[in-house]
Amino acid sequence: MKILILPGLDGTVALLSEIVELLDSKHEVTAVRYQPDVFCYQDLETRVEALLPADEYIIVAESFSGPLAAMISAKKPNGLRGLAFVATFATTPIKVPAFLTYLVDIAPTKSRLLIRLAQPFLMGRWATPKFTTEFQQVMCAVPASTIAGRLREVLKVNVVKQLNGIEVPTIYLAAKNDRLVPSRMASDFCQSPHTVFEIEGPHFLLQANATDAAKCILDFAARFD
Repeated sequence: MKILILPGLDGTVALLSEIVELLDSKHEVTAVRYQPDVFCYQDLETRVEALLPADEYIIVAESFSGPLAAMISAKKPNGLRGLAFVATFATTPIKVPAFLTYLVDIAPTKSRLLIRLAQPFLMGRWATPKFTTEFQQVMCAVPASTIAGRLREVLKVNVVKQLNGIEVPTIYLAAKNDRLVPSRMASDFCQSPHTVFEIEGPHFLLQANATDAAKCILDFAARFD
């Protein structure tokens, strides 16, 4: 079984090395890197669809990529066996007036101070100097206009219809200590009483608690062996 990982808002694979290593012990794993100048969900959808394996696979969608995975999966692509959503959403987790979304364009997304101030929301007590440095490097490597564009996509997204059209099994990994995505967001992903798995950790679940997240994903993948 192949595993395709879709990244968070940064769109890189730099923060996925540990989860890739854990999953790669039993499966062929590919972490997708988004083009640094692409932010629109529809454009990213085209990019990811071109990378879908010919063999059977599951998709692991982290945070920003959850709606993208729903859009792709609703089309029932060949080979897709299941979906693992991680700390993500079907509708925007943050309610703001539409006109305020354009203020994102002037937000200092590469500010070291802003990045440090964001740590309590991203990692909480799991924050480490190593992660802070890596996250800062990642944010500085992605154009500010791209980060702003992806944030705007999040603020207006609604893929509930696509999510309801998914026919393959899904699971949802909910971070118990997520300060960005409210726990109520998981309700949109409940296919059955056993769909949602709560895991100790912050919003950056695949980074802070890769071990427990990997176990859930591996157990899910084993259903299709």
